[in-house]
Amino acid sequence: MTRPTLLLLALGAACTDASLYGKDYTPNLANRISFEGDLCTDDPAAIAFPQKTVVVMDGTGDMAEGDPAGHRFAALSAFLGRHRDPNQAVSLLLMGAEARTLFPGFSSDSVQIDAAVEAMSVSLGQAQRNYLDTLRVLSTIIEDDLLASNPGIRSRTRYTVLFVAAGPPTPAMPIPWCISENLTPGSADCQTQFTASFCSTITPPPADCERLLYGNTVADLRSYVRDHGGQDLTFHTFALSTDQRALDVLSDMARSGLGEQVQQTASALDFLAVDVAQPGSRLVLREIVVMNSNALLRGPSPVADSDGDGLSDDEEAKLGTDPLNPDTDGDGVGDGIEARLAAPGSEFDPLVPGTFQACANVTDLLADHDLDGLTDCEEAILRTEPYLADSDRDGIPDLVEVRLGSNPLVDDRLIDSDQDGINNGDEVKEGLDPWTNDSSRDLEYAYQYRTVNKGETQRLEATPNEPFPGVRIVSVKMGTSTVWILRLSGEDPPRLAWAENESTLAAGAEDDPNASVALTGPGDLTLDSPQGGQLVVSIDPTLLPPPGSPVTDVRVILRNTLRTCFHMDVRNISLVETGELPNGRPGRGWNTLRLYVGEVPLDSPNGNTIYKAMTVPVRFVAPDSKTPDVAFIHVSDEDLLLLAPE
Repeated sequence: MTRPTLLLLALGAACTDASLYGKDYTPNLANRISFEGDLCTDDPAAIAFPQKTVVVMDGTGDMAEGDPAGHRFAALSAFLGRHRDPNQAVSLLLMGAEARTLFPGFSSDSVQIDAAVEAMSVSLGQAQRNYLDTLRVLSTIIEDDLLASNPGIRSRTRYTVLFVAAGPPTPAMPIPWCISENLTPGSADCQTQFTASFCSTITPPPADCERLLYGNTVADLRSYVRDHGGQDLTFHTFALSTDQRALDVLSDMARSGLGEQVQQTASALDFLAVDVAQPGSRLVLREIVVMNSNALLRGPSPVADSDGDGLSDDEEAKLGTDPLNPDTDGDGVGDGIEARLAAPGSEFDPLVPGTFQACANVTDLLADHDLDGLTDCEEAILRTEPYLADSDRDGIPDLVEVRLGSNPLVDDRLIDSDQDGINNGDEVKEGLDPWTNDSSRDLEYAYQYRTVNKGETQRLEATPNEPFPGVRIVSVKMGTSTVWILRLSGEDPPRLAWAENESTLAAGAEDDPNASVALTGPGDLTLDSPQGGQLVVSIDPTLLPPPGSPVTDVRVILRNTLRTCFHMDVRNISLVETGELPNGRPGRGWNTLRLYVGEVPLDSPNGNTIYKAMTVPVRFVAPDSKTPDVAFIHVSDEDLLLLAPE
């Protein structure tokens, strides 16, 4: 039976308040409430996610000749200094006949990084520039780091490669290969055999197999990052010569890595020509899910689950467990999970503290690393991922699936376990019971979701958003997408100013004493630039550099970001009268509502979901008392907190 048919039959059988009102009207019923709001997806670069950057520096004699003063190392140090914070890490490679790592993996240690730059600056220029070996080494660094990190960190990590080359691959890849195969380098036979060996799966055979291999290697690395749970990889190239072969190969690599190709000279290398915080893909809405932690659909109507453990109060009374304590025996595994897994001879009994074999390697049984409401021990027992809020990547958080009886390990959204015409995914989202067929009840109590696309909006973002200790950029009110200068003086109190370049900033300060703002206390300040830009910053005086510190300039990149905006509402959420929890809010009737908004990268729709959430307490005391006494809970982007697992 299809769902439209089911709904028509149910309408004929039982006409409810929910079906009498249009989609734009909801009455203020005491035992129902709704969410509504106008929201936009996030800019990935504006979220404090881990950013890991691999810098590949050409170590050949061509590079040294083009930059005898070593400007490139000063540029590298300046870039690294701009990106030193707890969420940033870097790996440094020197490209020559072989790729040389300066330290293992990624590092955020300033001492180690500075020593590596110093070692890089005194290295002798090499004759060869081996792109392929360098790509292999940097791929190994990224792949090893990806697999060594926990899935929660991995799902939010963005990798960036800055590949600096002062010329084409030397020698060309076919030359050593043909020599090893006893073929004459440069001959037609050499080229044919090389293409047959390395590009045989491509039809028609490419005219330039070597060039294709470099681009494909970058594309394969990006796919590996995405397929293994990383959020993104972006590959930028810096071409420091006019050699056409180099320009072609570096352009292919940047295009394959969704990055930029920048053409500069060795003596004027500037890493700020690209925005390493710029993600390769923007975020789009994946799913909206609402859960009332204290209501379960049992029998003809929702009933109370006062402690939110997945068992109704009546079920707990029959089992002998405490309906006001989610873990009656205090062993770290909730009553609902133990009751479902209980069997003769098993270790699960909600009335007897257990020592669970699955939790033997869990150091803290009550920890919840992914902040999804399931303890690490419970996740070990359920075999869900303790560092991901959505283990099966179906867009529905594990806790919601566990409470309502869906499978958090398998994407079962399209399965209809109770054969009622409503798929499990819809039943779980709508607060129903995916294992009980009762179509008229489901119609009356199903949560009603609606989203309306409001189009895309551009917004200026600043990078870095914390340019100085104690200074955080809240928003960019006006400005152009370019590199600006933010200056912090060492006066007492310190003063802050910003402008489009250093000369304008200095001139503005001389001509207008109000061009800078004194940082006299905590709170938000608005900075105006001579060019008409306007920046809002939040100040924490306790973190500012001490008086007498040198004047410091930081280059701030302003860029336009694209966000998807939408209106959402979720109606007909049932409220129940719960018991009073001993350590909870005073009084009976408290319901804890949880709203999840899940986002995914546009080009990875089935990847790990990034969740924002809000928790709202609402009280219902029968028959007609509701607090707050409103039909709708209004939601804004500022109300939603990012679930950032440890």
